[in-house]
Amino acid sequence: MREIHKPKSAIRHLAKLPAAAALFGAMSASAAPIDEVNLAPVEVKADIKNTKDTDKTYNAPVTRIGRTPQATRDVPQSTTSITKMLMADQDSNSLKDALRNAVGITFNASEGGSSGDGVRVRGFGASNDLYLDNFRDAAQYNRDTFNTDTVEVLRGPASMIYGRGSTGGIINQVSKTPFRGDLNQFSATVGTENYYRAEADLNRSLEDNAAFRVNVMGQKAGSTREGAEMNRWGFAPSVAFGLGEQTEVTLSYMHYQEDNVPDYGVPYYSASSKGGTNQPIPYADKFYGLKDFDSETSKTDIFSFNLQHRLNANMLLKNSTRMGLYELDLRASAPRLALKSGEALDDNSSITRSRKLRMREQAIYSNVTDLLWDFETGTVRHNVLAGLELTREKLLSTQRTQFNANGTNCSLPSTTAGNPVAGGSVPCSAPVKLAAADSTADTMAFYAQDLIELTPQWKVLVGARFDHFKAHTENQSFTAAPAATNVERTDNIWSWRTGVIYQPTANQSYYASYGTSFNPSAEAYSTDPRNVTLDPEKNRNMEIGAKWTLLEGDLSLRTAIFRTEKTNERQTDIEVGEIKPALLSGRRHTDGIEIEGAGRITADWHVFAGIALMNPRIDVVAGRTPKTVEGNYAENAPRYTGNLWSTYQLNSNWKVGGGFNAMDKRYTSNTNTVNLPAYIRWDAMAEWRLRDYGVQLNINNLFDTDHFESLYAGFAVPGAGRTVRLSFNYRF
Repeated sequence: MREIHKPKSAIRHLAKLPAAAALFGAMSASAAPIDEVNLAPVEVKADIKNTKDTDKTYNAPVTRIGRTPQATRDVPQSTTSITKMLMADQDSNSLKDALRNAVGITFNASEGGSSGDGVRVRGFGASNDLYLDNFRDAAQYNRDTFNTDTVEVLRGPASMIYGRGSTGGIINQVSKTPFRGDLNQFSATVGTENYYRAEADLNRSLEDNAAFRVNVMGQKAGSTREGAEMNRWGFAPSVAFGLGEQTEVTLSYMHYQEDNVPDYGVPYYSASSKGGTNQPIPYADKFYGLKDFDSETSKTDIFSFNLQHRLNANMLLKNSTRMGLYELDLRASAPRLALKSGEALDDNSSITRSRKLRMREQAIYSNVTDLLWDFETGTVRHNVLAGLELTREKLLSTQRTQFNANGTNCSLPSTTAGNPVAGGSVPCSAPVKLAAADSTADTMAFYAQDLIELTPQWKVLVGARFDHFKAHTENQSFTAAPAATNVERTDNIWSWRTGVIYQPTANQSYYASYGTSFNPSAEAYSTDPRNVTLDPEKNRNMEIGAKWTLLEGDLSLRTAIFRTEKTNERQTDIEVGEIKPALLSGRRHTDGIEIEGAGRITADWHVFAGIALMNPRIDVVAGRTPKTVEGNYAENAPRYTGNLWSTYQLNSNWKVGGGFNAMDKRYTSNTNTVNLPAYIRWDAMAEWRLRDYGVQLNINNLFDTDHFESLYAGFAVPGAGRTVRLSFNYRF
C-alpha cells in the first residue's frame, strides 16, 4: 500500500481535498487527524463511510468515544463499536441487545428496587457509566436504540476523560444526527409473544448547509415469560445549521416513555435445601410477578445544544449543553422460595412475594467546552484536547409502602413454583411515602491530553484531569422515626492517562497504556452516612494491545492483555444489631485477554466476533466478611464470554445470517455458593430485498436454550426463549 508523504499539517492537507467540507462536517470537524504520515487512501475512505454510512458496515475505524472523533488505532485502550448495520441485522432494539456483541459485559437485575439497564464491564459495575453523546446518562431506565447510530464501549478506567466511575469501562450511545441529503425509512415488525413495533427515520435537507431529522418509535410487546411486558414509545427531532461550514449548530430533543410490567425473575434454590442445586429454580418459563398489580413507568426528556466553531485550519472550539430530565415509578413483586426444612422442590413448593416500591425524579444539567488544537513544535506534531466541564445532578429518591385495609403492611399473595397465579387484584392502598433523600452533586473539572507524534511510527498520549466533586444529601422521614442525618462531602482528585503507540505501517498499531479512575462515596448522588468520611475508591488499568486493518481497510482486528484493579474497595463491617461505617480496605482485580474482529471478508460476507478470557478475583476483604472469600471469583463475572455474528449476501435479493452468544457460569455473590450455569444461545436471520422494499425474518434463541440474562443476590432473570420476528422495511 502506497504511503503519502508528510504534509506540514494534516488538517491543512485535508482542507485541500474536494470532500474536505463534508468530511469535517460529518466528523464534527475533528481537529485530530488520523495519521499524517501513513495516511493510506483507503483509511480516509473508511472514515467517511463510518461517519455517514454506519448502516452499511460492521467495521468502525473511527470512534467518537473520548469527546471527539478519532481513529481507533490512535486510542491506546480496548474499544468496541456496534454499528447501525449490525443492530439492524440482529433486530437489536435495546441497549442490552446491542451490548451482547461486546465481550466482557454482563447484566445486573434490578437491585434493591431499582430499575433499568444494569451493566458490568470486566466484572466491575458500570450502571453509572452509561453515556449519551459523551454526556452522563446514569438514570434508571431501559434504553432503546431507535435514535442510536452506534453503541461504543471503552474498556478500562477513563476518569481522565469522563470523571468519576469507569472502573471496568464506559458505554457511549451515539445519537443519529441530521445530514445533507434526504432519507425516508419506515419499518413495522410483528412477532411471537404479541410483539408489535413500528419505526420511522426521516431526514430532510433544508438548504445546502442545513438539515432536519426525526426518529419515531412505538412498541408493545409481551414476553416468553407470560405476564411481563415491554411497552415504549419515543420521539427524537434534531436540526443542524452550518453543516460543513466554519460554524455549526445542532439542536436536538428526545422524549422516551416506558409502561412495563417488570420481571423480577426466579429465586435461587440453595443446596442447603434437600435436592438443591445452588442455581435458580428450574422454572425459567414461569412468571412470578403480579401482572395486574405491578408496573414500571418511566419518562425521559433530553435536550441538547451543540455549537462548534473552527477558529482556523488547525483549531476547533466546541461547546455542548445537555439537560436531561428523568422520572421513574416502580411497583414490583419480587419472588422468594419458601421451602420448609427438608422439603424438596416440586410444582407445589411455595413462592412468596415481597414488595419493591421506588420513585425517582432525576435531572442532569451539563455544559462542556472543548478546544481541539493541532500544531507542530519542530518535527513533533501535537493533537491537543483541552476542556472544562460544569455539571449539576439532582436526584429525589422516595421510599414508599402500601397498606392493607386494616392498616398493616400490604401482604402480597403467595403462589406455587410450578403453577404460578400472576393475575388478579390485590386489596392494598396506593403507595404511601416513608422517606425521601434529596441529593445534589456538582462537578467542576478541567482536563487536557496531548497525542504527541514523535516520529512517523511513534506516538505518545499523556493526559490529566482534575475533578472538584461536591455532593449533598438531605434526608426526610414521613413517619414517626427520626430523619437520618443530612450529609455532605467534597472530593478533589486527579486522574491520569498515558500510552505509547507504535505504528510501523498504516495497517498496524501496537500500544501499552496506563490509566486511573475513582469512585467517590456519592458516585450515584446519594451520600450514605456510613460512607461520608471515606475517600474515593481508586482504580487503575494496565494494558498491552494491538490493532490491525486488513483487506484494504474492510476488516479490523484487535487484541489486548489487561489487568484492572480496584485497590481500596468500600466494604461494610456488620455486627449483630449494629451497622458500622464502611471500610476502605477491600481489593479486587481482573486479569484477561480479549480478541475481536469486525468488518467484511468479501463484498458479500460480513462478520463480527469476539472472545474475552477473564480471571476476576477478590484479593482482600474487610471487617467480618469471611476470609474464605479471598481468592474467590467476583460476582457476575464469567471466566469467558464470546460471540459470533455473520451474514452473507447470496444474490441481489437474498441475505442470510446467524451467530451465537456464549457465556461461562457466573456466581451470584463473592461467596461463590450459587451460580448461573454456562450457556450458548444461537440466533438466525434472513432478508429478502427488492429495490426500496425489504422483508426480514429474525429467530432469536433458535434452539430455545434456557439461560439467564441478569442476576441479583436473591433472584435471576431468565433470557427470552425462542422468539420469531418478521419486519417489513421501506426506504427511499
